[in-house]
Amino acid sequence: MADENNVFPPIPSESRLIPAKPSVSESAAAIDTPSEEDSKAIIGQVIRAPVTALPPEAMAPKTEPSWTLQQYFDGAVNLDLELSKRFQNVPVMSTIKLRTLGDGQAQGVATLAAQDESSWIVVDVDRDSRVVQLSFTLGAMLSLRFTLAGLNDLDRARWVALMRREEGGLAFLWGPQRWEHDYLICIKRKYFTNLFAFSPGKFEAAVRMTPEVTKQLVDWLEGYWQATQPPGDEKILPLITW
Repeated sequence: MADENNVFPPIPSESRLIPAKPSVSESAAAIDTPSEEDSKAIIGQVIRAPVTALPPEAMAPKTEPSWTLQQYFDGAVNLDLELSKRFQNVPVMSTIKLRTLGDGQAQGVATLAAQDESSWIVVDVDRDSRVVQLSFTLGAMLSLRFTLAGLNDLDRARWVALMRREEGGLAFLWGPQRWEHDYLICIKRKYFTNLFAFSPGKFEAAVRMTPEVTKQLVDWLEGYWQATQPPGDEKILPLITW
């Protein structure tokens, strides 16, 4: 007989709280196990299935433009003024020497130097691939190299046309990947040209070139690039339309 003073209901036994464990035969029956022939067929389909490789550009992480470029694209900053503030008292490249590399004419080397030879730039260009490398050297100890390998004929021809404008102005030298690879920003003025080189997430460099050095460099690069007008109705626009 239950205790009348006990107000709590009786605790059910353990067997009533924990559901009964199904037997091995019941568990096996609940799973739709394929036959041995079906398993072999499934494995064969997996092995023979073609593997679709993703293109390198789909797997590579995308790089966001720098904060300075973002503000420039939004029309919030003057890129010329902002870069001038960030790179003050840059060395002036007042001399340029041109030569070929090796016995052939396939590679060219241009050396731009400051008057006191404390800093200089070595520009290498390959006639076949049209790849350009710029090595900024300071004090014969530290060198930063930038490689422009993703350019097409239109990119090169547009930059040459912009650099030859009488009024000067801004000129980007980058390919379809833009700021995701090494690129140049040139700002041409009447008495000088500022050249800024950027490697995303790595390093930056800047120099100032005299008008004569600028002209010789542009003419020399165009000779190796042999830039031509693309077929069709496309024209080299005189303004930046990025």
